[in-house]
Amino acid sequence: MTTTDGAALPLAPVTRQGLLRVGLHVLLAALPLLAISAHVFGLITMNWSAALLVIPLATTILALSIFDPHPEDRVILHGFVWGIIACALYDVFRLDTVYMLGWWADFIPTMGTWIVGDGSSKAAGAWVGYLWRYLGDGGGIGVTFFVLAAFLGLHRRPAGVVVAASVAFAVFPVWAGLVGTVWLAPRGQTMMFPLTPVTITLSLVGHLIFGLIMGLGFVKTRSAHRFWPWTPVVDWFERGDAEAPAEGTVRVRHPGPTAGAVPSAPRPATPSRPLPVAQERPHVVPPPPLPVGHPSAPIPRQHPSGPIPVAGPSTGSHRTVGSHTGSHPTTGSQPTTGSQPRTGSGPIPVGAARSTGSSGSAARTGSTRTTPPSGTGDTGNHTLDPETWALWQRQLATTVKGRRTHRWR
Repeated sequence: MTTTDGAALPLAPVTRQGLLRVGLHVLLAALPLLAISAHVFGLITMNWSAALLVIPLATTILALSIFDPHPEDRVILHGFVWGIIACALYDVFRLDTVYMLGWWADFIPTMGTWIVGDGSSKAAGAWVGYLWRYLGDGGGIGVTFFVLAAFLGLHRRPAGVVVAASVAFAVFPVWAGLVGTVWLAPRGQTMMFPLTPVTITLSLVGHLIFGLIMGLGFVKTRSAHRFWPWTPVVDWFERGDAEAPAEGTVRVRHPGPTAGAVPSAPRPATPSRPLPVAQERPHVVPPPPLPVGHPSAPIPRQHPSGPIPVAGPSTGSHRTVGSHTGSHPTTGSQPTTGSQPRTGSGPIPVGAARSTGSSGSAARTGSTRTTPPSGTGDTGNHTLDPETWALWQRQLATTVKGRRTHRWR
């Protein structure tokens, strides 16, 4: 099984091989803190535990993660990074109270000399001690919390629950284990720091800061848990297990029907919500037509039998619009003669003052002018009838500028 950048992987039963691999990560995460307690209690020195346990195990897990990656490595990496960030912000508070306020001593350089040898200098001890603190203590606590949270399904819980669980984990067992080591070990207060109300309060506040930052980091990167390949164990306890797991696996119920999964008990049917009633659209009734003669009514169309009279540009003579001669054919049609009048639209209003003149002016046909033929009866005395003239004048007087007049609004 390898990590992918696509959608969430299907959940699978928790195998012993998977538990062994995750157990190695958790063991490596817990060893740096356990090594401090073992050194203070006099069980094994940190020089030996670091050389024989921590460094070889860290090298092995790093090689497995590079050459045989698993989906859960993403969650473990996020826990490692956020544990280092939380430890750094905790040290901002702690170092302020140590070097600026002087309320307690800094035992991290002393712990570094335990790792490299008691005869080393304080400067070398400080470098090794803080490297152990950030990578071992901070990163290890972050990995442990993220793995436990993934097994318990905390990534499905609200942010407040996650942060509260992270703060509780930072207090117990982390802070409680530190104070217990200092209090119970014979030389604990001499080797680390004395237990006073000030040191107890400062260490507790620092671990609260650590837990808060680690919980917020878990909430921020909870999307990485889609790569966690196993169903949370809490689902197993909530839904129950009717059959014994198969040999070599610790079976956890699947959230849905997948291949090889044991079907879970049917859930009670929940009442479905009623569908919303579709609202009918209101029926729009068109307004009645306007009577003839109304100022906003359309102009009645007329069909004259003769050509449309148009006043000439200079002499006032009438021109016949729409006639063509045989010498000027139109594009895409047969040529027409000047005796064929234009039919179709109504009369074009013509001013009375420009309605007189000779009939010998040229008629406009697109871009061609022709003389009207004789015998058409065009004497230059064509005028509008009084009713059409009055209707046209009312239209011009009542028309709003910019609005079409031949359609009702």
